[in-house]
Amino acid sequence: MLRSILNSRAVGAQRRFLSADAKAAPAPVVVKKGGGFFSRVSSFLVGAGFSALASQYYIYQELVAGNDIILKKQKDLENRLSKLEKK
Repeated sequence: MLRSILNSRAVGAQRRFLSADAKAAPAPVVVKKGGGFFSRVSSFLVGAGFSALASQYYIYQELVAGNDIILKKQKDLENRLSKLEKK
């Protein structure tokens, strides 16, 4: 008898749980996160601008160093030539 009572309660619980009348959980509210199109484009342009400035500075430093080396070599050649002309 106890078994039939427990089985009937279990069947009733299953019916309540699996019934179509049960209230469905509300859908979670989706919050839009992240930036829009223009904020992404502006962020890209700012990053591209900073990388362009860094590249320009690096190239400028390389040119200055290269010019110093070439000027030193030119000065050394002129000194060697002047020494040869004095002999």
